[in-house]
Amino acid sequence: MAALLLRRLRDLVLILLIVGTMMFFVVRLMPGDPAMAILGPMARPQDVEALRQSMGLTGSLWSQYLSWIGNVVQGDFGTSITYHASVIPVVAEHFLPTLTLALISTAVSFAVAVVITFWNAVAPRNPVASLLTRMSGLGMAIPDFWIALILVLVFAVTLRWFPSSGYVGLLSDPAAAAGTLVLPVICLVIGQSALFILTLRESVLGELPQTYLRTARVKGLSERQVMLGHVLPNALMPLVTQLGSNFAMMMGGIVIIESIFVIPGLGSLLLGAVFTRDFPLVQGVTLFVALMFVLVNLLVDLSYALLDPKVRVS
Repeated sequence: MAALLLRRLRDLVLILLIVGTMMFFVVRLMPGDPAMAILGPMARPQDVEALRQSMGLTGSLWSQYLSWIGNVVQGDFGTSITYHASVIPVVAEHFLPTLTLALISTAVSFAVAVVITFWNAVAPRNPVASLLTRMSGLGMAIPDFWIALILVLVFAVTLRWFPSSGYVGLLSDPAAAAGTLVLPVICLVIGQSALFILTLRESVLGELPQTYLRTARVKGLSERQVMLGHVLPNALMPLVTQLGSNFAMMMGGIVIIESIFVIPGLGSLLLGAVFTRDFPLVQGVTLFVALMFVLVNLLVDLSYALLDPKVRVS
């Protein structure tokens, strides 16, 4: 376990260095001058040059890169051009809405996938369970933005059950927060649960022919006990992998969903930073997303050791 942690920490430093370097040069290929965008076309050249110098945009790209790397090592990711504040507090402020959406939708999708797959395996002739399993392919085929627009039209505009947009923090007002989260969570759950159902179903079908299940049945265990005690724990490994990668991608920013429901998360933050050519903020959000990918993958690897004793031995 200690060796795994050391390898992941090494990978973390390497990935952050590669991602940070790539984003540093990519954002500087974007057309337009951030200083000119801030001051406007009527600004005096000396004012533009002074602002560019204060933003660290003067000199060669190599000198700018070395200066940026030195500041990052010291924990200074620069100052956001748009928010006029340090990058870290800005990212932290927009991190919680995205984390809330990702956690709730992933947990609900995981529970829905396990229940439907278990129901279909225990009662394969049940028409409702079979229908829900077959509809999972349809859930993956429908785009998220289309589902979001339909939900807004039906439940927000027509029925007026939920607000069409906005976000309220869970800690500040749980009741109001629940109302603003229902529609975006449902939208995310439809696509995620469909993917999880298909993944878990294939894994369960691969476990059912195994000979160890015959022994369990010979011992007198019911089909439900066999599924819960033997099949599901072994079948969860591929689903955990899928769950981890899917959660990490959502932490990168659910851009479309956050834009439709006007949620101030990482996706909308990154999109706005790209449009305003906010170089420090783009680089800071990108590094944070890369960090989340590595940490989530580390948690997935550690969960393997809990689910499979063979992994602990190896």
